[in-house]
Amino acid sequence: MSNLGYRVNSSRVPIYLGDSLSELSSWLRTAPRAAAVIDSRIAELYPDLVRELNSTNGAVISTFVAAEENKNLEQTTHMLDYFLRNGIRRDSILFAVGGGITGDLAGFVAAIFQRGISYVQVPTTLLAMVDSSIGGKVGVNNSLGKNMVGSFYQPSAIIMDTRFIDTLPRDELLCGLGEVVKYAVLSGERFADFLEANHARILNREHRSLQRIIRMAVETKKRYVERDVRELGIRAHLNLGHTIGHAVEAATNFSVFKHGEAILIGLVAEAHIAMHMKLLRPSAFERILEMVRSVAKQRSEPVPLLELTHRLSYDKKVKSGKIRFVLPVGIGRVIIRDDVPIKEINESMKFVEAEGLLSLV
Repeated sequence: MSNLGYRVNSSRVPIYLGDSLSELSSWLRTAPRAAAVIDSRIAELYPDLVRELNSTNGAVISTFVAAEENKNLEQTTHMLDYFLRNGIRRDSILFAVGGGITGDLAGFVAAIFQRGISYVQVPTTLLAMVDSSIGGKVGVNNSLGKNMVGSFYQPSAIIMDTRFIDTLPRDELLCGLGEVVKYAVLSGERFADFLEANHARILNREHRSLQRIIRMAVETKKRYVERDVRELGIRAHLNLGHTIGHAVEAATNFSVFKHGEAILIGLVAEAHIAMHMKLLRPSAFERILEMVRSVAKQRSEPVPLLELTHRLSYDKKVKSGKIRFVLPVGIGRVIIRDDVPIKEINESMKFVEAEGLLSLV
């Protein structure tokens, strides 16, 4: 087991990586009463985990189907009411057990329950382990976009047990690798080299390789989070692939592409834009493209191009009416630009279509 962790102001958020579920018992014993939000699929696959939550101090458990369409204010209100009716108070700890959707929703519930209670992230997907559980971004979707209602609220701890990945559907494993590729591009040559050399082992769920890429992703993200907790500056670099990726998700009502798939689409499109704007060498673009190809699935689901470009205008990163893009300018280097012509966006999406990652309509 490995303890990573990051600092936010004067506090430290410990991250336990490895066969680390024993840490869950330790944290359960620190609260007079516990609450838990659990992905219903995880509750079915791991009944012993549910029994442990119940037996240690009788946790109040709320299960839900962890889908983007359920990550909303209605579900938030339901959970708040349920926990209030069942005796959860300000000295309770909430455990978020599931993937990114579960962590985002449960973290948001913790942030607003009686003005904030402690919570512990227990990510069960690769995507949540390498990205969404770290850094304190919590929130829900609304009709105009992803995570439009939310806050920054740091967990008390993050418990990552890679044994959860053994039962992860392959599509979810590939989804997580979408964010892993993003971190490889952000981090630099060492991460990219490791991913290229070991992606077959990772796809085969070899724990040592999985733990290595999770550690490398965590170390990359923590450098941004510690320098810019509330995303007022350099932390925005973590949105590489997300401007177009989120628009793809929103344009298809969050029901077609998994988050990691959308990020891979956004990464290819934004790298293509950077190359056409003479910011990224063709050789670096080809390397990014090959990393994406190694983990991306061929998809033919239709995405309305006009709706996609419309959704870009609602992106949280828009400032003074200008859409901001995080563009790669090399392996390990990105910049933020707000002068990307609509023609370049359209051309990049046509390239993504030619790659077989979606179908434009």
